[in-house]
Amino acid sequence: MPIRELDLDLTSAPLPKPIRAFLEAADRRCDDFFDTGANKTLPRFLPADYPLVCRAMQTLQQNGSLLGNRFCEWGSGLGTATCLAALLGFEAYGIEIEAELVARSRALAQEHQLEARFLETSFLPDGFDFLQTQGGRELLKPANSHHASFQYEEADWELADIDLFYAYPWPEEQESTLELFETLATDGAYLICYYGDGELCIYQKT
Repeated sequence: MPIRELDLDLTSAPLPKPIRAFLEAADRRCDDFFDTGANKTLPRFLPADYPLVCRAMQTLQQNGSLLGNRFCEWGSGLGTATCLAALLGFEAYGIEIEAELVARSRALAQEHQLEARFLETSFLPDGFDFLQTQGGRELLKPANSHHASFQYEEADWELADIDLFYAYPWPEEQESTLELFETLATDGAYLICYYGDGELCIYQKT
């Protein structure tokens, strides 16, 4: 697989005040999501360590690694990571299939006047799927997928245009998410994966 995992020393500098203020507001919205029981109908949403995710984005920005400025989150949940990307100056897109989560994400972006955009659709483009197997979930790909360009129906950009992806995959989908990135991303693009319990990895398609 032509992707490599990077060993980066994530910046430990304090997050800027606007980012800390945003994260506090996003945490309150997340607490409300769970306190009101809204999560019971959407049990597969879990929040990430967003300060850590933010530091990963900042590190890639500051060391000049990124090819460009376009960000895409696969499974954007309540929209925190996508809004963080917008706050950091990215052209940020969140892909989320659950209508309620998309509505909450757009409300978060509007509250903070952020140009984060959310598409209500699966992050798997047409022709792709995750197939359940005994060992987890395998990626089903359409024929000639390595030689085609893919985009979401509502998007005016292609996935090959994305410079930085972010995902928080379920354990059984971790390998297939990496394969999806390897298939869809352009050479030089990056993927930040949060795996839970403070574990974060950064990959580059080579």
